[in-house]
Amino acid sequence: MPPLDLTRHTTPSKRPLPLGWAVLGALMTVVAWAALSSPAEAMLALQRLTTQCPDPGWLELSWLGDTHLALALFVAAALLQHRQALPTLLWSVLPAVILTHGVKLLLGWPRPAAVLPLDQLHVIGDVLRHDSFPSGHTVTAFTLAGCWVLAAPPSRRWRAAAVALPLATAVGLSRVAVGAHWPLDVAAGALLGWTVAWAGHAAARRWGPRPAGRLLGLGQVTALLLGVTLFMRELPSIAQPLAYALGSATVAAALLTLTPGRRGPRSSSS
Repeated sequence: MPPLDLTRHTTPSKRPLPLGWAVLGALMTVVAWAALSSPAEAMLALQRLTTQCPDPGWLELSWLGDTHLALALFVAAALLQHRQALPTLLWSVLPAVILTHGVKLLLGWPRPAAVLPLDQLHVIGDVLRHDSFPSGHTVTAFTLAGCWVLAAPPSRRWRAAAVALPLATAVGLSRVAVGAHWPLDVAAGALLGWTVAWAGHAAARRWGPRPAGRLLGLGQVTALLLGVTLFMRELPSIAQPLAYALGSATVAAALLTLTPGRRGPRSSSS
């Protein structure tokens, strides 16, 4: 009779910290730092760092957080590579919009340009002064990043995070770089977006639709609408090429998935 192995019963298993909790903890830490810091000092300190990069790059990143453009990019990529993210997106978009605009209307906090002298603040693009908290662009970026990451199979979740989270962080940081938001607005927006996506993912796992392929038709129609309306939308000259590129990609993704060979789901359920 082989000897009894007692170690497996007495030694606690060492599991890696789940990605959702790891990101949540990191975002809460950033929110705490931003809340405890002087808003003006934190704002100007971050702007001193961001001015090391060209202004047009920050403005392009900022426009990528626009809900219309960001959804077009997400839906196009999801149709082609990650349809399992579509149910989570379905459960997340409306709560994110309602919470963001509800808090903005409730608080009405002034933006940096309404508080700091313009000769101290580096503003790129329009000068905005009202409804600062939270950053809507950051909420959008982290909601979509959360939908993409959390809906990925566990074996590929960290790989998905390595792409989606830095991009969402860059979008959030761009809102400080262009002078539109305080660091606390961005940190809270990131936390809100990630939390909404996590709740949306839990709702999608519980109530569906499953499989994600059931949303293919809705995703194709949404992609076509997003793409066509991007061609119709008038934007500043720096953002117009981005809108046209995303519009073309979104329409192309919808048309490509109409072909029989592209109709199956691209990722398994987590």
